[in-house]
Amino acid sequence: MAMEYTNLGSTGLIVSRLCFGTMTFGRSQWKLGGVDQKTADEMVGSVMDSGINFFDTADIYSAGQSEEMLGRALGQKRRDVVIATKVRGRVGPGHNDAGLSRRHIFDAIDGSLRRLGTDYIDLYQVHGWDALTPLEETMAALGDLVVSGRVRYIGFSNYAAWQAALSIGISERLNTARFQSAQMHYSLLCRDIEHEVVPLCLSKGIGILPWSPLSGGFLSGKYRKDTGPVSGTRIGDRGVWFPPFDRELGFRVVDVLKTLGPQTGATPSQVSLAWLLRKPGVTSVIVGARSMEQLKDNLGAVDVKLDEKVFGRLEELTAPKPMYPNWMIANQSQDRLPKE
Repeated sequence: MAMEYTNLGSTGLIVSRLCFGTMTFGRSQWKLGGVDQKTADEMVGSVMDSGINFFDTADIYSAGQSEEMLGRALGQKRRDVVIATKVRGRVGPGHNDAGLSRRHIFDAIDGSLRRLGTDYIDLYQVHGWDALTPLEETMAALGDLVVSGRVRYIGFSNYAAWQAALSIGISERLNTARFQSAQMHYSLLCRDIEHEVVPLCLSKGIGILPWSPLSGGFLSGKYRKDTGPVSGTRIGDRGVWFPPFDRELGFRVVDVLKTLGPQTGATPSQVSLAWLLRKPGVTSVIVGARSMEQLKDNLGAVDVKLDEKVFGRLEELTAPKPMYPNWMIANQSQDRLPKE
């Protein structure tokens, strides 16, 4: 296994092309994993042995247990890795225990630092939109964290393109730190960000970090069309298909992924991850696991190289329908493109 590395967005920070997500650590309120400390230690050791130096968590994952367990698993190796965590979600019953106000951001960073057992966060990401807090307040607070040294870089997650663009404009006007990453849902079964978010990221040099690249584990091929999700699987335990996707398309895609096995020498999960690794703007794909077996399978994606025929087939199979005004912009741009 030969891990590849690249810059995070337009920064000088070097991260592995696969990022290990630790949402499955602890007793998740969303029934996502239940990984105990012993298994977490084994997983962290295994991914570091594979060359991964990038870890993702959030203050709300398992009510803070994920951060605590990751910090313990890393121990003295913390300085050898890049840690990303998030702020925005509710961490208590109070009015100010959620959101992106200056007060909550400052309270949240102190909590994350304590749980992770570190004095700085490499990448601090807003976990979603806060309609109550002015963007100027949020961006100024994040910029102050960078100046203080408690945070090195900032990013966003689950933003619409216009929200991210407004935030970047404000940070440029304030001459403060701006977003360097976009942690967004992106998979063969959800290519919505290709309409607006991907073009924004490409134009601004923002690194895309896909979450749920296997659509909640569906693209692993373990679900059958003729039976419902069984217990012991993510969808079966939760009782809900999340993230949402077109299930008819999903089963067609899985059928194709299985037929590609002999051509690629890879599992459906590995092909799905390898496809994402080839997409423009993608810096690092976030992979998680509920077991060492799943983890080993996901890590194998770095060795899968899709040829143009296979990549093109997957592109065509799941291509999102053009949206207005995107298709109008493309049509009107034709007479401005250089002639071959």
